[in-house]
Amino acid sequence: MEIIIEKQTLVSALEKIGKVLPQKPVINSTGGILIEAKKEGITFTATDLQLTIKIFAEASVKDRGTMLVPGKNFISLIKKIPEDKVKIVQTETHAIIDNKSFQYKFLLMNVDEYPKLPSEVETLSGSGKMSISTSDLFEMIKKTSYCVNPIEPRMFFRGVLIDVKNGLFCMVGTDTRRLSFVRKQIDGDIEIKLILPLRLTDVLPLIFKESEITMFFSKNQVVLQSERTTLTSQLLEGDFPDYEKVIPQSDKLNCATINTALFLESLDRLSLMSSESFRSMKMNFRKNILLLSIESPDSGYGEEKLTIDYSGTENTIIFNPDYLIQFLRTVTTESVEFSFQDPVKPAKLCEKENPDYVYVVMPIRP
Repeated sequence: MEIIIEKQTLVSALEKIGKVLPQKPVINSTGGILIEAKKEGITFTATDLQLTIKIFAEASVKDRGTMLVPGKNFISLIKKIPEDKVKIVQTETHAIIDNKSFQYKFLLMNVDEYPKLPSEVETLSGSGKMSISTSDLFEMIKKTSYCVNPIEPRMFFRGVLIDVKNGLFCMVGTDTRRLSFVRKQIDGDIEIKLILPLRLTDVLPLIFKESEITMFFSKNQVVLQSERTTLTSQLLEGDFPDYEKVIPQSDKLNCATINTALFLESLDRLSLMSSESFRSMKMNFRKNILLLSIESPDSGYGEEKLTIDYSGTENTIIFNPDYLIQFLRTVTTESVEFSFQDPVKPAKLCEKENPDYVYVVMPIRP
């Protein structure tokens, strides 16, 4: 193999590759980057066995070939090379990067030891296909992934649910103590229900910079594709709970409208009075007043009073303030609606006049 490639093109590809490259490879060869040079250009591949990324880049290819280079050091060196173009030559044992003033030889890894990756061909040729704007997709991920527990023993809770039906793209995340639901309208009549691993939702915004991507679905995997990037992920198995039954639907709810910024600022200050062993905050709702208070045996006492719009009876309900803070940091409206039936049943929070983003959280029993 002998290639010449623009440095910026190479760095851009390798930065994306690095998002999937495992930090501590379970299999030694997965710490490498597979480079395939063909007539039309170069394909870079990396995998952590759950995710696989392939990136195509244009280059001048003098000799074709395939090689496996050590990932981390290769990426680090390429970023620091001062040249505008990079020449890479493959020998039997090394990948050589040089010019008149320097030469680096990377000892090649054994290509034959690189894992046989699941083919995405069947998924790409199937009927499960839809296009979505990346801004919508990334917003949905932001509004659901914070509810996911990455170390939950039940694997299906370690990801977000995608439920597409009736022209709606729904995404759900939960750790059983809280649940976040968001939906967007889409074109088409596709129906899909599957669980994306948190690892995938974490890296997606770091890899795709295009305005739109195409998603392909099959029973075991999802493939996300733009013009030059293909990201394949294995899906999580299991029966995700019926999220629609979790969202409170009763008309007999106490309901408050609270300014988002003031609510968040108060919670941020009050949470300083809590401790690792004591994460509970009282919320006392009364006519047009919300009294927030924390009394910790480790830290002391704090309270804040907010003016709100409230319809309902006087009630005191207890929450972990962190759960409310995480929700409020994803809110884009000036106010939020906070509704609950009684102090021991789940509360429902949503953006003001936006039923497409709903957060359900369990209170702490007094």
